[in-house]
Amino acid sequence: MNLQWYRRPRLVVLNSNAAVQDAARAIEQNKIGAVVVQDKGHVVGVVTDRDLAVRVLGRARDAATKIVDVMTPFPATLAPDDSIADAVWLMQERNIRRIPLVEGERVVGMVTLDDLLLDEAAPIEALAAIVAAQIDAGGPAGRTASAAQRRGLARAEATLARWLNAIRNETGLDDTEQARIALDVVLDALVRRLIPQEANDFIAQLPSLLQAGLRALPAGPDKTISEDTIVAELRAQLDLEPVAAGQMLAAVAGIVAGSISEGQAEDVRGQLPAGLREVFRASAPFPLFV
Repeated sequence: MNLQWYRRPRLVVLNSNAAVQDAARAIEQNKIGAVVVQDKGHVVGVVTDRDLAVRVLGRARDAATKIVDVMTPFPATLAPDDSIADAVWLMQERNIRRIPLVEGERVVGMVTLDDLLLDEAAPIEALAAIVAAQIDAGGPAGRTASAAQRRGLARAEATLARWLNAIRNETGLDDTEQARIALDVVLDALVRRLIPQEANDFIAQLPSLLQAGLRALPAGPDKTISEDTIVAELRAQLDLEPVAAGQMLAAVAGIVAGSISEGQAEDVRGQLPAGLREVFRASAPFPLFV
């Protein structure tokens, strides 16, 4: 699904030299949360109701202050033909909640996190990851998260917890932190071993709270990654013997393979070297590690 739905026929666009009072009036009169700032046909910024509260009122600035002095400059933009997945990824990557839509050089709309939540346009866990990232960064979502956003975050945290519990049950690990380390080692290696498009497809099916970190990894394929290199990393990170580290890899990879779609698992296997390809299959129970 693309972003055509988020075209805004009454979108408010102001010049950067306009007064902040004009922006405040536009936000109030149009019942919106932000105004797009455009100069000479180019989007140069976004000014939100929070910008006005914090950067104008909070700093005792005059109502005649120019928008350019308080706006968020150089905003990320998308086109109406871009996908909702693109919007979710960009919100996660840039830690933002609003994205202007640009067609050619003309602003034609705005997609917001609240829009996506209200429209149920994306998996709630993916949207919750945006909220979680902003809470961690001390962003606006941390202060103004709605009940729906908090429920989404709770659901995302529960999903990740189920994965970690599965790893603990499969491997006999006593500690959730160790299970997270094992999962991170295996996922990081798998993502770096794939070509970028396949990596993105794979990441999209993983717990949303893991996605931003995995997307930040260097683009692959890194052909130095193999079953042996992952086992070595697990040994180093978790102080395991070689046999136990091999079992750990098989257990975690099996849980991951069994938790994504069969087609996606097959696509991932197709890009792995032989030994790792055999490991990346939905697992049968493994003995407890000793």
